[in-house]
Amino acid sequence: ARDPMANGSIIRICEDCASYEIIARQPVKPTSELPSHLALHDYLIGSGSNYKASIHTHPTELVAMSHSREWLDAEHLTKTLWSMIPETLAFAPLGIGVVPYELPSSVKLADATLEQIKKYDVVLWEKHGTVAVGTDVMDAFDQTDVLCKAANIYMCAKSMGSEPDGMTDEAMKEVQDVFNLPKTRPC
Repeated sequence: ARDPMANGSIIRICEDCASYEIIARQPVKPTSELPSHLALHDYLIGSGSNYKASIHTHPTELVAMSHSREWLDAEHLTKTLWSMIPETLAFAPLGIGVVPYELPSSVKLADATLEQIKKYDVVLWEKHGTVAVGTDVMDAFDQTDVLCKAANIYMCAKSMGSEPDGMTDEAMKEVQDVFNLPKTRPC
Protein backbone atom coordinates (compact mmCIF):
# COMPACT_ATOMS: atom_id res chain seq x y z
CA ALA A 1 0.00 0.00 0.00
CA ARG A 2 2.89 2.36 0.67
CA ASP A 3 4.62 1.70 -2.64
CA PRO A 4 2.14 0.21 -5.13
CA MET A 5 4.43 0.74 -8.09
CA ALA A 6 7.08 -1.52 -6.54
CA ASN A 7 5.03 -4.39 -7.96
CA GLY A 8 3.27 -2.70 -10.84
CA SER A 9 3.76 -0.67 -13.93
CA ILE A 10 1.88 1.71 -16.12
CA ILE A 11 2.37 1.26 -19.83
CA ARG A 12 1.41 3.20 -22.93
CA ILE A 13 0.55 1.27 -26.07
CA CYS A 14 2.45 2.71 -29.01
CA GLU A 15 0.78 3.89 -32.18
CA ASP A 16 1.82 0.72 -34.02
CA CYS A 17 -0.43 -1.20 -31.56
CA ALA A 18 2.24 -3.92 -31.42
CA SER A 19 4.62 -2.45 -28.87
CA TYR A 20 4.47 -0.61 -25.58
CA GLU A 21 6.57 1.61 -23.39
CA ILE A 22 6.71 1.57 -19.61
CA ILE A 23 5.87 5.07 -18.42
CA ALA A 24 5.99 4.53 -14.67
CA ARG A 25 8.44 2.67 -12.47
CA GLN A 26 10.86 1.17 -14.96
CA PRO A 27 11.99 -1.63 -15.22
CA VAL A 28 8.98 -3.45 -13.67
CA LYS A 29 7.47 -5.57 -16.42
CA PRO A 30 3.74 -5.69 -17.17
CA THR A 31 1.65 -8.62 -16.04
CA SER A 32 1.84 -11.91 -17.91
CA GLU A 33 -1.83 -11.23 -18.67
CA LEU A 34 -0.83 -8.47 -21.10
CA PRO A 35 -2.18 -10.47 -24.10
CA SER A 36 -5.64 -10.54 -22.46
CA HIS A 37 -5.48 -6.84 -21.67
CA LEU A 38 -4.37 -5.86 -25.16
CA ALA A 39 -7.02 -8.07 -26.79
CA LEU A 40 -9.60 -6.50 -24.50
CA HIS A 41 -8.59 -2.94 -25.36
CA ASP A 42 -8.44 -3.80 -29.05
CA TYR A 43 -12.00 -5.11 -28.81
CA LEU A 44 -13.23 -2.04 -26.90
CA ILE A 45 -11.67 0.35 -29.40
CA GLY A 46 -12.89 -1.69 -32.38
CA SER A 47 -16.44 -1.84 -31.03
CA GLY A 48 -16.58 1.90 -30.40
CA SER A 49 -17.01 1.42 -26.66
CA ASN A 50 -16.62 4.41 -24.36
CA TYR A 51 -14.71 2.16 -21.94
CA LYS A 52 -11.06 3.22 -21.74
CA ALA A 53 -9.73 1.29 -18.73
CA SER A 54 -9.39 -2.26 -17.53
CA ILE A 55 -8.31 -3.74 -14.22
CA HIS A 56 -7.10 -7.27 -13.56
CA THR A 57 -6.92 -8.30 -9.92
CA HIS A 58 -7.20 -11.34 -7.65
CA PRO A 59 -10.08 -10.59 -5.24
CA THR A 60 -10.07 -13.23 -2.53
CA GLU A 61 -13.85 -13.55 -2.11
CA LEU A 62 -14.65 -13.95 -5.79
CA VAL A 63 -11.75 -16.32 -6.47
CA ALA A 64 -12.89 -18.40 -3.47
CA MET A 65 -16.39 -18.63 -4.92
CA SER A 66 -14.94 -19.85 -8.23
CA HIS A 67 -13.66 -22.96 -6.45
CA SER A 68 -17.23 -24.28 -6.27
CA ARG A 69 -19.11 -25.42 -9.38
CA GLU A 70 -22.27 -23.76 -8.05
CA TRP A 71 -20.76 -20.32 -8.64
CA LEU A 72 -19.46 -20.96 -12.15
CA ASP A 73 -22.92 -20.20 -13.57
CA ALA A 74 -22.81 -16.47 -14.39
CA GLU A 75 -26.55 -15.91 -14.03
CA HIS A 76 -26.70 -17.62 -10.63
CA LEU A 77 -23.59 -15.82 -9.39
CA THR A 78 -24.81 -12.45 -10.66
CA LYS A 79 -28.28 -12.75 -9.16
CA THR A 80 -26.89 -13.87 -5.80
CA LEU A 81 -24.37 -11.03 -5.63
CA TRP A 82 -26.91 -8.45 -6.79
CA SER A 83 -29.25 -9.55 -4.01
CA MET A 84 -26.74 -9.03 -1.21
CA ILE A 85 -26.75 -5.22 -1.19
CA PRO A 86 -28.53 -2.68 -3.44
CA GLU A 87 -25.25 -0.98 -4.38
CA THR A 88 -24.13 -4.12 -6.20
CA LEU A 89 -26.90 -3.77 -8.74
CA ALA A 90 -26.29 -0.01 -9.02
CA PHE A 91 -22.49 -0.25 -9.46
CA ALA A 92 -22.39 -3.47 -11.49
CA PRO A 93 -25.67 -3.44 -13.45
CA LEU A 94 -24.41 -5.89 -16.08
CA GLY A 95 -23.40 -8.45 -13.47
CA ILE A 96 -20.40 -10.74 -13.64
CA GLY A 97 -19.46 -13.21 -16.34
CA VAL A 98 -17.47 -16.38 -15.74
CA VAL A 99 -14.65 -17.93 -17.74
CA PRO A 100 -13.90 -21.57 -16.90
CA TYR A 101 -10.27 -22.21 -16.00
CA GLU A 102 -7.76 -21.53 -18.74
CA LEU A 103 -4.01 -21.28 -18.46
CA PRO A 104 -3.04 -17.78 -17.28
CA SER A 105 -1.60 -15.60 -20.05
CA SER A 106 -3.02 -17.91 -22.74
CA VAL A 107 -4.77 -16.85 -25.92
CA LYS A 108 -7.67 -19.13 -24.90
CA LEU A 109 -8.13 -17.07 -21.74
CA ALA A 110 -8.07 -13.84 -23.75
CA ASP A 111 -10.59 -15.18 -26.29
CA ALA A 112 -12.96 -16.48 -23.60
CA THR A 113 -12.75 -13.13 -21.78
CA LEU A 114 -13.68 -11.25 -24.95
CA GLU A 115 -16.80 -13.39 -25.34
CA GLN A 116 -17.89 -12.62 -21.76
CA ILE A 117 -17.06 -8.91 -21.91
CA LYS A 118 -19.65 -8.52 -24.67
CA LYS A 119 -22.32 -9.17 -21.99
CA TYR A 120 -20.67 -8.19 -18.70
CA ASP A 121 -18.36 -5.44 -17.45
CA VAL A 122 -16.67 -7.75 -14.94
CA VAL A 123 -15.46 -11.27 -15.70
CA LEU A 124 -14.38 -13.87 -13.15
CA TRP A 125 -11.57 -16.15 -14.27
CA GLU A 126 -12.09 -19.47 -12.47
CA LYS A 127 -9.51 -20.05 -9.74
CA HIS A 128 -7.57 -16.96 -10.83
CA GLY A 129 -9.04 -13.46 -10.60
CA THR A 130 -11.19 -10.89 -12.33
CA VAL A 131 -10.94 -8.44 -15.15
CA ALA A 132 -13.19 -5.40 -15.30
CA VAL A 133 -13.68 -2.61 -17.81
CA GLY A 134 -14.98 0.88 -17.28
CA THR A 135 -14.98 4.46 -18.47
CA ASP A 136 -11.92 5.02 -16.27
CA VAL A 137 -9.86 3.08 -13.73
CA MET A 138 -12.11 4.04 -10.81
CA ASP A 139 -15.22 2.88 -12.66
CA ALA A 140 -13.64 -0.53 -13.33
CA PHE A 141 -12.36 -0.69 -9.75
CA ASP A 142 -15.74 0.25 -8.24
CA GLN A 143 -17.49 -2.56 -10.10
CA THR A 144 -14.99 -5.13 -8.90
CA ASP A 145 -14.98 -3.72 -5.37
CA VAL A 146 -18.76 -3.81 -4.93
CA LEU A 147 -18.95 -7.38 -6.30
CA CYS A 148 -16.26 -8.39 -3.78
CA LYS A 149 -18.20 -6.69 -1.01
CA ALA A 150 -21.35 -8.58 -2.02
CA ALA A 151 -19.41 -11.87 -2.06
CA ASN A 152 -18.05 -11.07 1.39
CA ILE A 153 -21.54 -10.29 2.70
CA TYR A 154 -22.77 -13.61 1.29
CA MET A 155 -19.90 -15.50 2.91
CA CYS A 156 -20.35 -13.75 6.26
CA ALA A 157 -24.09 -14.47 6.28
CA LYS A 158 -23.45 -18.08 5.21
CA SER A 159 -20.90 -18.52 8.00
CA MET A 160 -23.68 -17.77 10.50
CA GLY A 161 -25.16 -21.13 9.55
CA SER A 162 -27.92 -20.48 7.05
CA GLU A 163 -28.46 -19.63 3.41
CA PRO A 164 -28.68 -15.81 3.04
CA ASP A 165 -32.09 -14.60 1.89
CA GLY A 166 -30.83 -11.71 -0.21
CA MET A 167 -33.11 -9.06 -1.61
CA THR A 168 -36.28 -10.21 -3.32
CA ASP A 169 -36.72 -10.00 -7.08
CA GLU A 170 -39.22 -7.19 -6.48
CA ALA A 171 -36.72 -5.20 -4.39
CA MET A 172 -34.02 -5.61 -7.05
CA LYS A 173 -36.43 -4.56 -9.80
CA GLU A 174 -37.29 -1.47 -7.74
CA VAL A 175 -33.57 -0.58 -7.56
CA GLN A 176 -33.31 -1.02 -11.35
CA ASP A 177 -36.34 1.23 -11.90
CA VAL A 178 -35.42 3.97 -9.42
CA PHE A 179 -31.82 4.22 -10.62
CA ASN A 180 -32.75 3.74 -14.29
CA LEU A 181 -30.40 0.78 -14.63
CA PRO A 182 -30.15 -1.41 -17.72
CA LYS A 183 -32.44 -4.42 -17.59
CA THR A 184 -30.22 -6.81 -19.51
CA ARG A 185 -31.08 -9.62 -17.09
CA PRO A 186 -34.26 -9.99 -15.13
CA CYS A 187 -33.92 -9.83 -11.37
